[in-house]
Amino acid sequence: MIYFDNASTTKINAQVLRTYKKVLETYFANPSGTHTLARDVARLQDKARSEILDTLKYTDGKVIFTSGATEANNLAIIGLYQAYANRGNEIIISNFEHPSVREACDYLAKVHGVVINKVPIDANGVIDLKTLKKFLSDKTVLVSIMAVNNEIGAITNLSAIRKVLNGYPKVIFHSDVTQALGKILVNLDVVDAFSFSAHKIHGLKGSGALVLRRKLNPKPLVYGGSQEDGLRPGTHNAPANIVLAQTVRLAVMSQQENIELVGKLAQKLHTLLATRSDLFIINSTLDNPYIVNFSLKTVSASIVLNALENKEIYLGTTSSCSAKLHIPSHTILAISGDEKRANNALRVSFSATNTVDEVITFFKVLMQIIEGANYG
Repeated sequence: MIYFDNASTTKINAQVLRTYKKVLETYFANPSGTHTLARDVARLQDKARSEILDTLKYTDGKVIFTSGATEANNLAIIGLYQAYANRGNEIIISNFEHPSVREACDYLAKVHGVVINKVPIDANGVIDLKTLKKFLSDKTVLVSIMAVNNEIGAITNLSAIRKVLNGYPKVIFHSDVTQALGKILVNLDVVDAFSFSAHKIHGLKGSGALVLRRKLNPKPLVYGGSQEDGLRPGTHNAPANIVLAQTVRLAVMSQQENIELVGKLAQKLHTLLATRSDLFIINSTLDNPYIVNFSLKTVSASIVLNALENKEIYLGTTSSCSAKLHIPSHTILAISGDEKRANNALRVSFSATNTVDEVITFFKVLMQIIEGANYG
């Protein structure tokens, strides 16, 4: 089996799994309780918050545990807007955000009349800072731009965006860092809030966080309890929250070593794809080696995906949250305006567990499938 769909989810780290099992068995009490067992769990959970902040060097922050980045993005977009709506009625996002950001903004536009300004991106997925500056006004409440695009792997210069925002101190700057955290170097200190998921960095599914400045207080999306400062009522998933700190720490510790390894894989695949420009359009750059996106010129992506799966080779197309809807890649449309290219995009996403031999095998099988489809 060859697994090249790590941007969708990763295999759990063995250390994280062992810790999780131990915590699940030993620290099973409800941390909201008042007895000794409950207080022990609450203490470990609070320690995990501190460790996450320390690992990420985000000193002026607080951690809100969530079920993942989708929930965290919704809490950031809807919760922060509703808390600070007195400042204006405009939000700025990029033209290639994750559905959890785009659709949260769609909700605010339809229900609350919020004006959503979308900053365009160039052919390499780079944010148009001039347009961002034009969109900014005294009515802007929030800017949310992802650190790394989940489809083509384009890296956003968050520091450059912060410089543009410096003239607007009341504007809140949020970023979805799900595909960046623990993988590439990113300056988190320039954002006011960021979201991430554990399962993208070999952690548990259903675990993640919204990290934000201590001074920021979003409105809750769910009601019924005081957990997570009243922002996420309900019994804590304490074992998952506790091991999230270990997950983040292990990812950050191995970040440099992993990116060097993955870089060799991406370089090899880019080189192989470039030899057949008659068959492939490469949609991503080598700036971020974790994601290699390319479009097929002569064969349908769905045919190729099914054929690859029959050979036990697994990769993805668009965002996993949109793939089953069979819609064109939102990101490829944004960078190219070409619907055929967007419909036939494939996403190879690596982890440090992959090998160069797997890349070579994948390309050989891919060529056999395409040649068979074209000449069969």
